[in-house]
Amino acid sequence: MVTEKPVNIMNKNQDKTTGLYKIAAKILKKVKTGSSYKTQLYTAQYPNKLSLNAVLMNVFKWEKVIDVLVEKSNILEKETNMDRDLVYVLITEMMWSKFGLKGTAKNILAVKKYKVEFLELMKENDLEKLTTSTHTKVLKPRFFRVNTLLTTLEKILKKLSELKFIKLETPESYAQFLELIKSDKFTGRNVFVQDIHIKELLIFNSKVKFYEIEEYNNGSLIVQDKASCLAAYLLNPESNSIVLDMCAAPGMKTSHLAAIMQNTGKLYAVDRSKERFYIMQNMLEKYGVQNVETFNMDALTFPYYDDVKYILLDPSCSGSGIVDRVRNDTSGQNQNFQTRLKKLANVHAQLLNHALKSYPNLERLVYSTCSANHEENEAVVDEALSINGKFKLLDCTKIVKGWTNKGAPGYDCSEMCLNAVPSVDCTNGFFISVFVRRDFEDNEVAGEEENVEDNEVAEEEENIEVDEDVKEERVVEDIEVDEEEEVVEHNEIVDNKVKIVKKPIINNTDTNVENKPQIKKNKKRKHSEVVKEEKVFEHNEIVDKKVKKVKKPITSNTDTNVENKSQNKKNKKIKFNEVVKEEKVFEQKETIDKKVKKIKKSSIINTDKNLENKSQIIKNTNIESTPLVKSKNAKRRERRLKLEKANKSCGLQTTKTKKQKKVKVEET
Repeated sequence: MVTEKPVNIMNKNQDKTTGLYKIAAKILKKVKTGSSYKTQLYTAQYPNKLSLNAVLMNVFKWEKVIDVLVEKSNILEKETNMDRDLVYVLITEMMWSKFGLKGTAKNILAVKKYKVEFLELMKENDLEKLTTSTHTKVLKPRFFRVNTLLTTLEKILKKLSELKFIKLETPESYAQFLELIKSDKFTGRNVFVQDIHIKELLIFNSKVKFYEIEEYNNGSLIVQDKASCLAAYLLNPESNSIVLDMCAAPGMKTSHLAAIMQNTGKLYAVDRSKERFYIMQNMLEKYGVQNVETFNMDALTFPYYDDVKYILLDPSCSGSGIVDRVRNDTSGQNQNFQTRLKKLANVHAQLLNHALKSYPNLERLVYSTCSANHEENEAVVDEALSINGKFKLLDCTKIVKGWTNKGAPGYDCSEMCLNAVPSVDCTNGFFISVFVRRDFEDNEVAGEEENVEDNEVAEEEENIEVDEDVKEERVVEDIEVDEEEEVVEHNEIVDNKVKIVKKPIINNTDTNVENKPQIKKNKKRKHSEVVKEEKVFEHNEIVDKKVKKVKKPITSNTDTNVENKSQNKKNKKIKFNEVVKEEKVFEQKETIDKKVKKIKKSSIINTDKNLENKSQIIKNTNIESTPLVKSKNAKRRERRLKLEKANKSCGLQTTKTKKQKKVKVEET
């Protein structure tokens, strides 16, 4: 029988292992030329990122030893057409991998021939001393930031309790917090604690893995070191503000800024690297960032937005502060690193000076790096302060309460900056400085830096107030009790007299004649009782006034601070009473306005009627007063009548009219 299937399976496995080595060699080559290791690992088209990372970490650990082995054995000269980076990967897997070098490819078989020679060279030259640890041996927990754009802290805590995680109580001070993280209580995998500064940051043991949890895969939980979170935490942009992230990719800090802004306002994210830019776009979409506008361009050529108020500048740096970094060639003897460091420092200074000069409404800027080199940190900040006199630094350690590590000594900005030291703060190495415009700094910075002192003073004052108030209340209560007892005794005497008076009234109701005078007497007695009750009421008012007078000297005998506080309380009461009076006056005005409106309505109705009557009267008077217009014939008739009357009175004949003349003519 032919057994072809097992052979095919072996070939597939060989292809997979060879593919792993080739991808690792490509990443190694790009990292040596300055690319970001995390970016290359994230974008690598290989499903098992853990195994790929393990191979590369081993290569970087033994890199210096491999340099000697390759040089002494002349393997690259003897074996033609072999890639140098692939040879480094294959030698590492053959010499120090737990699983060994697998596969039957030509390159793999060629490297396997040198195993004995490599072992002899290591013994002869004692090469094991050249091994470099890929990370400093410090305790570094895992930090997970709750993405409040997609979920809430309460939901994540509930989910963790369902997964049987135990939440430890967060200590009150930062020193106690560090002790807890470094103690044996924090060694368990199912234990976590909430950060003392950033409330949405949860700290777990370094062995915890959340790759299978839904909240991790959908972006609700983000792996982000605390030192990295402090940059956005210290910038602290307001809601509905406009923020610029000048070197935003891959987008961790950008998403944190959006969460602080609650997805309001406008967030500009700029990065010039195409690969990192595309990663940032995918990441921001996954994390639910909606107020962002991304730009694939150099921050130095970014348009000047006059309304930018906050800027975060976290440029690409040497990364010497990262604890678990796979390639830390930061020794002073490496000339290539020194030249690269100078270039980075120049770029950082150029970006920082550009940001401070080009944005007229800029109020706050955070400059941060994940570097432990002073050339990229304090030296850049000192240069920027010397050029830009409109800005000054905030004391970061006063905002992050309890933080003790400041900038490196020997620089002007040292006391105002914040340094994260891995061996002390259990984070990656990090540097942060906060620039504030002097025009806006006077009121805001004073409040931020003196919050602690104000809280302590307020607590002391509250304690004094409580003690004095207790004393006052006791004295006032004693006086009120004495006065109330006197009033009660007086009322009892009055009641007894009233009872004595009422008894004979009830017994003397025999006849109707006798009842009438008795009724009159009863009325008089009731009247006297009412008068007495009014006197008792007046007595109570006098007692209340005395109590108030007693309270005044009590408050005056206290210390000056207490007097001021009591006066403040009285002033508050007076203001409150004034406000109440103003409200009452306002209500009275409203009622008066309503009444006036009603009266106006009725008056308008009445005035309408009056106007109608007046118009009629005016018409009638006009008709009566207007003279009658007479025609010409009527005037003639009046004249004739007047002439006839005058002639008759004088005995003269009247003149003949036309009708009379016509009649005579007809008779003839």
